[in-house]
Amino acid sequence: MPTTPDDLALLKAERDAADRKYNEALTRLDRAIQQLPDRFPHPPPAFDEHQIVPLNTLWKIVAPPAGAGWRGRFAASVRRVVAPLFEQQQAFNSAVVDHINRNAPAQRHTGEAIEGTLTVLRDQLAEMVRFQSLLVMFLQQVTPYVDTRDRDVAGLLRGLSGAINAVADELMKRSEAMLARDRRQETRVAGLEMTLVTLQDQMTTLKRTIDQNGGRAS
Repeated sequence: MPTTPDDLALLKAERDAADRKYNEALTRLDRAIQQLPDRFPHPPPAFDEHQIVPLNTLWKIVAPPAGAGWRGRFAASVRRVVAPLFEQQQAFNSAVVDHINRNAPAQRHTGEAIEGTLTVLRDQLAEMVRFQSLLVMFLQQVTPYVDTRDRDVAGLLRGLSGAINAVADELMKRSEAMLARDRRQETRVAGLEMTLVTLQDQMTTLKRTIDQNGGRAS
């Protein structure tokens, strides 16, 4: 417990230094609060499925029917020559359409996943900013709360000190009363002792006188 002005000055200096460091740390924390970006990324555009239905309809090569006569025979001979090319092109078309059909759901789900992820990320950032703001507000209330508790403790200590002083005063009064009573007792005892000594002296004198008078009579 501080007992001298130097002790009180040292305690005040330590408290001021602690308050200054606390306020500086609180200021740095307040400046470090994250902010939502002004331009948050947008989800990618939806997968373009506009041509999927026509591709699934037009991928197969359909040869025109052969006519009659020499033209029909000529077309048939040409068809036999180009048939391998048509088959190869049709196989290519089939592979492309199958590839597109297989990847369309994945592309669709990828866009939906990206959009959902961006939404969750934006919400989480907003909650983080809100939490940081609430944390700073809470820390700003720590010093007034501690000061209030200090005042409560100081008031309790003052009340306790007053009660202790009152008890001490009462004990001091009782102690002084007991000392005064003891002194009176001592004075009375001393007076009785003096009276007893006087009586003893008187008895001795009386006895001596009686002894002397008795000797003369014989």
